[in-house]
Amino acid sequence: MDNTTTSHDNFIRSILSNKSIAIDYFKNYLPAVISEQLKFSTLTQLADTYLSEELKKTMSDIVCSCQRKNTEKTIKVSLLIEHKSYPDTYTPIQIGGYIFSALQNQAANEEPLSVVIPVLLYHGKGKWQYRTLAALLEETDADWKSYIPSFEYVYNNLGALSDTEVENLNNSFLAASFLALKHSAEKEWLENNAVKLLILASRGSKALQKGFIIYMYSRVKLEEEKIVN
Repeated sequence: MDNTTTSHDNFIRSILSNKSIAIDYFKNYLPAVISEQLKFSTLTQLADTYLSEELKKTMSDIVCSCQRKNTEKTIKVSLLIEHKSYPDTYTPIQIGGYIFSALQNQAANEEPLSVVIPVLLYHGKGKWQYRTLAALLEETDADWKSYIPSFEYVYNNLGALSDTEVENLNNSFLAASFLALKHSAEKEWLENNAVKLLILASRGSKALQKGFIIYMYSRVKLEEEKIVN
């Protein structure tokens, strides 16, 4: 994992470790049919309990659990977030590995099996083509298709959103963070919009603001005057 990827990883983790921001993220970007059934007050970020030792070497995902509404049972819905800053054809395989690793760990811990909803957060400049695992094996004969594991994932492409759409998020710090991620490879844009981004980010806690400034510095060297302003 290179320094750029680590920078993105650390920044996204710092954002979504904040419960209120994580809730706003899921409310805005999960399909309504899912988000409307979740009791967000129970949202909890989990340790990497569901990752096998092998997956821990290759994945840096964020995992949360959340109970469903209107049920007497405690049903956990695991929300996997895998972020990408570059197109990766084989991401469905990576996500599939996580899903089955999670289920295996739940079974080993004698927990009730819970639904795993993978969320792919993409903020790269290259064009990403959404593919399922079945699409990767599209040459497979029809009679063999039933043996291919079938699952979908929530695809959140920041590049497909206009800056105005991102800026209009009901959480200003999340808006600033996603604009910084969306334009992370555009040094001139970040320099020209640094003051606006820092003002939006100022609505977050001091710890979040610190993480935001560190991330901005990792992308572009800001003048002290802009930060002071």
